Amino acid sequence: MPRLRTQETGADMPISDEFASADINDRRLVKRLCHTAEQLAEQPEKSISAACGSWSDVKAAYALFDNARVNCENMLGSHRERTIERMKAHDIVLVVQDTTSLDFNTHRKTDGLGPVNDSVNSRGLLAHTALAVATTGVPLGVLSMDIWSRDLAEHGKRGQRKEKATCDKESNKWPNAMDKSLKGMPDDIMAVTVCDRESDVFDFAAKAVAESRHLLFRVAQNRGVESEYKMLFDHVNQASTQGHCAVEVPRKSGNNQPPRQARLTIRACPVTIKPPLKRAGEHLPSITLYAVDAREEDAPAGIEPLHWLLLTTLPVETLQDAVEKIGWYRQRWKIERFHYILKSGCRIEDMQLGTIERLKKAIILYAVVAWRLAWITYQARETPEMPCSVIFSQEEWRALWRREHPGKRPPAQPPSLRDAVLWLAKLGGFLGRKSDGNPGVKVLWSGLHNLNVGMQFLDIT
Repeated sequence: MPRLRTQETGADMPISDEFASADINDRRLVKRLCHTAEQLAEQPEKSISAACGSWSDVKAAYALFDNARVNCENMLGSHRERTIERMKAHDIVLVVQDTTSLDFNTHRKTDGLGPVNDSVNSRGLLAHTALAVATTGVPLGVLSMDIWSRDLAEHGKRGQRKEKATCDKESNKWPNAMDKSLKGMPDDIMAVTVCDRESDVFDFAAKAVAESRHLLFRVAQNRGVESEYKMLFDHVNQASTQGHCAVEVPRKSGNNQPPRQARLTIRACPVTIKPPLKRAGEHLPSITLYAVDAREEDAPAGIEPLHWLLLTTLPVETLQDAVEKIGWYRQRWKIERFHYILKSGCRIEDMQLGTIERLKKAIILYAVVAWRLAWITYQARETPEMPCSVIFSQEEWRALWRREHPGKRPPAQPPSLRDAVLWLAKLGGFLGRKSDGNPGVKVLWSGLHNLNVGMQFLDIT
């Protein structure tokens, strides 16, 4: 697996370093955790038994997941420390939250799984992640991850949720993740929590305002506001146009929609949101936020126009402020790619581990592997001219060179990150035509597997 290297020293930082400071009172267990992480990272798409190789390593991995002294908190805690160190290189970091469902419907012998969709017969887990992302789009690491199963007895009681306080509902995952992800964050890092429409929960925004947290989320509900226009949508629609901005819309493979550029009309204004109808014993104050409305008014025929209505705790007083917040929100997509890698690249839904506790620990470990795959993908796009030694060991980039230049001796200095990642993608089936754009995570994880398998047969001198 390619290794992250410090730009200052070029020293190796293998994935085992992400777990090296785990708060486990047994260094042998920490060593085993690091070794297992390296084995799984080498072949993330393989089963645990196939990735570990020897029967002794397979048994040791299962014993690790069974050990009560190893838990999700101390496993992720070490990686979180490394993530915050990486965050210190940035003035502003986006903390992107989202939930994904993990389908274990075929694992009927695993006790404690719960419904993950509207079907009472579905079985699985839910994972809610807070991912640190640079404003450039490079993922820096996982700050928090909660994994749970729904109570089957509560299935079908969605209509009763308005009667409950947020702390008693699943929607408490948003403020809970904000607390966990920002705990101990250095004061000189401006961390902005970014979420999609599901997070449009009044109590979540109110908590951010009360605690002076930075929050940006997409609106889902037309709420009452303290304005002559009464409702949020009407209040924003009357705001004057601040200007326009252009955004690149990527290709949509599902309907063969090609990439295009969209011109957005921008409106922004402060707005005071009224609390929802009071539940028994609650007295909620109104909160003041800033609204940013980005709307495509001249979309091509047959294409649904873009429209994002965002709310943020941060002031938006100029067109530049509004465009900045739109750019931040567009980075929210990175967590969807992270979850995609976790499920499709690391194939965690195929794991047969027998118990929920084993599954949770394995998911945490694979979450760090998935982050690393995402980091390679987006770091190569952000800093393509850097030497590839920031990611690849000398043996790895020389192996890639020899495959791309058969019969030629590798150079003394490493090639660029852009070239090395392109060669890696070709190992995964990427054609590299001009029309293909940048390689994605799927071809890169396939390339990583083929690289790890093929290195043992290549002369890399």
